[in-house]
Parts: sequence; structure tokens; C-alpha cells
Amino acid sequence: MLVAHTELNKPFILHSSIPLATLHQLRKTEKFYCPLCKQQLLFKIGSLKIPHFAHSSLSNCENLFSDRESETHLKGKEQLYSLFRALELDAQLEAYLPSIQQRPDILLERTTNQPLAIEFQCSPISIEKLMDRNNGYKREGISPIWIPNTPDKIVKKGIQKISISKNYQLFKQNTKHHPYLMTYNPKVRQFFYLSNLLYLHGNRFISKVQTIPLTSQKFPFYLPKPITKEEFEQFWLIYQQTKHNYLQSRVLLNRSGVNDLLLRSAYELRMNLHSLPNYIGIPLKGSEGLEVFSVDWQLALFYFIHTTKIELCHIKGQTVYYFLNWARLPETRIAYQVVYNYCSFLEKLSIHHSYQTIDDEKLLEVLYNQFLAM
Repeated sequence: MLVAHTELNKPFILHSSIPLATLHQLRKTEKFYCPLCKQQLLFKIGSLKIPHFAHSSLSNCENLFSDRESETHLKGKEQLYSLFRALELDAQLEAYLPSIQQRPDILLERTTNQPLAIEFQCSPISIEKLMDRNNGYKREGISPIWIPNTPDKIVKKGIQKISISKNYQLFKQNTKHHPYLMTYNPKVRQFFYLSNLLYLHGNRFISKVQTIPLTSQKFPFYLPKPITKEEFEQFWLIYQQTKHNYLQSRVLLNRSGVNDLLLRSAYELRMNLHSLPNYIGIPLKGSEGLEVFSVDWQLALFYFIHTTKIELCHIKGQTVYYFLNWARLPETRIAYQVVYNYCSFLEKLSIHHSYQTIDDEKLLEVLYNQFLAM
């Protein structure tokens, strides 16, 4: 924890701008106390973590969670607090909310129509706990903003393939056009924006990664813009290469033979996996909800149409759920919407059968417009 009370019951905030010599002197001459339990705190000035306060091992304070903070978390929330103070915002560090027994890293008041709780998240959190904390803030009329620590492997800017774990995906935000992740790296004092997220498979996405130095960030926070058509063409090239490599590995590493739905679909439709129609295996919003690469379920859909003799224009309503069950895909509302949108997309292109063709440039144009419409 970075906030303690002095013997005169005045708040004292540890800050990186305070010289170490001053901190050592304060530790010798002052006593500091927990704002909640009022017990005397240990004032730690070591080499592994930045200076911070901690309870004694015998303490029974209910908020000992503050003592288990990592170096990254301590640095991050201190730097974010400094940002808000520099922007002359009414910020409170480690403010405790007794009515809901929660302590946001930073509480911003009188900044918008409602207070904001800033949470710098450095460790995995379950969706249940995340929802519980958000509901607590909601009851108090507080809007939460979660800023996860930047994943270690993301170190450069530009359009690239990235891996985003399921836990990080909980913090995705949405603008009018596309989902994005705003993360912060206290080591380099920069915000990393993972924007225009395009799902591949597993935890893999294509993203435009942008950085903003801490000293250049504004509030309300910067919102990433949609990519240009030229940038989308870079996305498309990466996507196509990834699809090619994926299909190659599926053929080489397959152990299920014709029981593999992808291979079975290609066999029954008399298709070569390396020369599929360009509209089979395209990216769509929400595709991560199907938990497989787009080419898997889109080729299976044409096999489903071939098997059941149901026309593409009739793939709607309960028929979509019938297909999801048949293909052993998640039978969720999100999965339904993705399949329905794909059928609508094909209808716009006047595609009714898998043997039809469409010009690459026209497909790219429609895909880009669809991507912007996210």
C-alpha cells in the first residue's frame, strides 16, 4: 500500500519523487498507521519493491490484500495517480469505500457526471469476481475503468499478430466501430492500445498496436481510430497467410481422418483446402465466440447446406442453432449472430453455392466496409 496515516491522522502518500534519503529519515522519526484498522504499519524500503507500507504478519486487518501487491502494481498505480494529479483531476489513491468494502486503486471524483474507479489489474481475475466488483461500484453510482498491465510479449508498435489470453479479453472495450484493449506498462511508462482486433483462432488476433507515453495521455482517455483501407490490406495479408499455414498444419497433423469435420467437409464438397473460394474462411465480428478458425465453421456450413439441402437464404432462426448443434459448436447467442451475419454477408455478394466465385477486390471492399461497421 502507498497510503498511510501519520500520528496526527493526516494522509501520507508515498511517491517516487521523494528522495530515498528523506524516506529513510522519515522511517526513523515517524510512525505510520493503516487508514482502516489504525494499526501501526511497517515502512518498507528495500531493493525488490518500491517503498511501500505493509501490515505486520500478526495483523488481522481485513484489507491485507494491499500487502500482496507486486512491484508492477505498486509502480503502475503510483504512476497513474501522478498522471491524474498532473491533469489537475480530483484523484484519491487507495480510497476505501466502506459501504461495499472495496478499495479502487484510484478514485476520480467530479470529473464527469459520476465518479470513476480506476483499477490497474496485474493478476488474473475471474469473471465472477470482476462482475462482483463492477456491481459493487454500480451500486455506489461509480463507473469502473479497468486498465490491465501490458502483456510481456507486446513490446512494439504496428500491425501484427498478438496473443490475448481469455483473462485479458475480459477487459476489451468497445467504440462505435471496433473492440480494443487499453493497457499500461509501468516499466516503460507507456499506454499500449491493442485496437481493431481481428480474431484468428485460439487466443490469437491481428491488431494495430499503438503507444502513448504517460506524459502525453489525456483524460478522458484517447480512443483509437478505425484503420484505413491500406492498413486493412495489411490485416488481410496477415490473415490469409495465417489461414494458409493453419490449413497446412491441419492436413499434416490430422489424426482423425474423415472424422475431422474440416476434412470431411472438403472431401464431400470436392474441394481442395489450399484453393477454397475466397469467401470461405473470412473474418467476422464475434468469431471468437465460435472458438475455432473461421474456415472451420464456414466450410462446415456449406457442407451442412449440401447435406440438408437447405438453401442459404433459409439459414436463420432455429436452423442456425440446428447447424451449431450439428457442427458441435457453441450454441450461444453470439455464435448464432456470427453465423447469421455470415449468411447475410454471402447474400450481399449474391453467393448461394460453394462453387460460385467472387472478385478478390470486391470481396476486400465489402470486408473492409463490414470491418468498419463493427
